[in-house]
Amino acid sequence: MSVLVVGAGPGGVAAAVQLHRLGARVRWWDRTGVIGGLLRNARSVENWPGMPVGVSGAECCVRLRDHAAAFGLFPEKVEATEFCESGTAVEVARAGGVTEQVDAVVWAMGTRPQPWAMARPELPVFYEFRDLPTAARRVLIVGGGEAACDGALHWMQSGGQAVLAVRSACLRARGGLAGQTLGRAGLDLRFDTEVIGLASDGTGVCATLRTAAGAITEPFDAVLFCGGRTSRLPELGFTTPPHGNLRL
Repeated sequence: MSVLVVGAGPGGVAAAVQLHRLGARVRWWDRTGVIGGLLRNARSVENWPGMPVGVSGAECCVRLRDHAAAFGLFPEKVEATEFCESGTAVEVARAGGVTEQVDAVVWAMGTRPQPWAMARPELPVFYEFRDLPTAARRVLIVGGGEAACDGALHWMQSGGQAVLAVRSACLRARGGLAGQTLGRAGLDLRFDTEVIGLASDGTGVCATLRTAAGAITEPFDAVLFCGGRTSRLPELGFTTPPHGNLRL
């Protein structure tokens, strides 16, 4: 039986390894070709059974790569663009229009960031922590959820300066992560603060922030927007969980 696994996050790794163990002929695609998924952004992982509490996302990725490599499995850098289920087989197209036929597909594509209306191609606005330029020093992080809090702590841990702008009066993140964020010395945490304008200043970005005291404009090297994520499956035309040989 031939099975295509799409995605190389923890779910994709688990699926590829188990299918290989069961004797399937496994093809493995990931649009980045890199194992880890969102773990590549994570400063610290505390809720993964079997992993040391507080292990870095980077270390988790190394362990996942080693685990897959032990079975001779390595993801190809291929992006799936569409599919068609016909009879007992599935045809999946890759970027460029080339199609491949397999008996079944495991979709482990994960999520994509919600787009931000403020972002423009000429501005250093990023949605993934891993994409922040290493030369950046002062970063504006927008959001109050887990990704924003972890990103702010992660950036400071790497030696940078972080301003965390939260539109509401409290964090959406809860528990230990919220406590670490609130108690982090040196973190410039601003509640009731909304980004209302961005403009290039040649080397970075000037952000206009609306606060209770009025609007202010400040320079930053980059902006990390953490405004939530949505499933990637609709990009392939999924509207409801499919049946047959397609698996979510």
